[in-house]
Amino acid sequence: MNFFMYREYRVRELIDETMKSVMEAACSFDSDRVTVIDNAGGVRTVEHFDISTDVTEESEEEYSDTGLVLEVGDMARAHWIQLHKLNKQAHVIQNTFLYMLEKYKHIRPVWQFGMKIDDTNPDWKLKLYDDFYFRHHCASVQSAITMIMENMDDRECLQKLLNEIGAHHFFYDTSEPHLDIFIDSMLTTMKKQLVGANKMDSDSEQSWRLLLKDVKTFMSEGIAIQRNVYLRQCMTSSEIENIRSKWEKVLEFGLVEAGEILCDKAIQTYDKLLETHNMRMDVPLGRPSEVFKQFAEHTMKALDVTTKSHSETTGFCTLPDKVKDFVVTCMVLDICPTFARRAMMDGMFTMLSRVLGDQELNESILRTWSKLYRVLEQAIIVNIVEY
Repeated sequence: MNFFMYREYRVRELIDETMKSVMEAACSFDSDRVTVIDNAGGVRTVEHFDISTDVTEESEEEYSDTGLVLEVGDMARAHWIQLHKLNKQAHVIQNTFLYMLEKYKHIRPVWQFGMKIDDTNPDWKLKLYDDFYFRHHCASVQSAITMIMENMDDRECLQKLLNEIGAHHFFYDTSEPHLDIFIDSMLTTMKKQLVGANKMDSDSEQSWRLLLKDVKTFMSEGIAIQRNVYLRQCMTSSEIENIRSKWEKVLEFGLVEAGEILCDKAIQTYDKLLETHNMRMDVPLGRPSEVFKQFAEHTMKALDVTTKSHSETTGFCTLPDKVKDFVVTCMVLDICPTFARRAMMDGMFTMLSRVLGDQELNESILRTWSKLYRVLEQAIIVNIVEY
């Protein structure tokens, strides 16, 4: 019993130590020395920020094959240590995020620095490198990977640690598909930009893939656990009863008409958010159209199912199975999830204002309805992950 208590204590201690070291590393002079380009060097170009491909004879000799036979699981760690000695870790992480933000525009709003990007400006990458929050986040990820490397020999401890980190990421708008994007981006970045002594050979790549697969598995477990807790506990009995009483008025108003009000406002808000944040993406629906009407009807039916699915014992845990058909019918792949949520909530509040009147709504009630949409969103994500 004491052994398991110690393990739990050690996991918590590691998390606390990591968070502290991340903050210190991100704000320290040494961290800035690695990640910030000195402005005194005159006019800069993007090339100044790329990983250096210059390899000296001295570095080649220092990091050449030592004759040691490494286990597959250790080769990624050896490669990461080598990148540290060559002062390349920060560059790898920064260029990984740059690759993600350039290729996968729909995930930019996950981070504040992502929403500031204006890729019509040819210098947007330079501005991103100068953003404190971008550097801070990259330093945090760099420290987290180092922590994983230091604890990968104790698989049980690593699993609990990554479960905890995954659970935290649930509240950062992160879902399991984001982990796939990060893994693909990091491996692509290392393959494209690391050469010479830094190069990732086929054995190292295989080791990285196995390690990152474990990271994804354990973090996904944490996200799923936290999602399940949220679905079970997010709403009190009085809150769901209040929602159900008001939903009766929505039913009397008419689901079709209410749905068109909701979706019309949501599309307007979504389009405006894309324009405000310089994200050139197609708006998936247009009014008037038959597809719009069908989507509005399906959306309101999904909300109707959501209001009815809550139980005292399991909360909303049965909802994912109940909205599976809705997800299959209405899945839209080319969309920005963060903006979609904000748009749909704005649409829902507009619909409620029209149906109930502003006098029936206050900040507390709107917060409760926000949780209702968040519940439906998480049930949708469960089905997308399992699709």
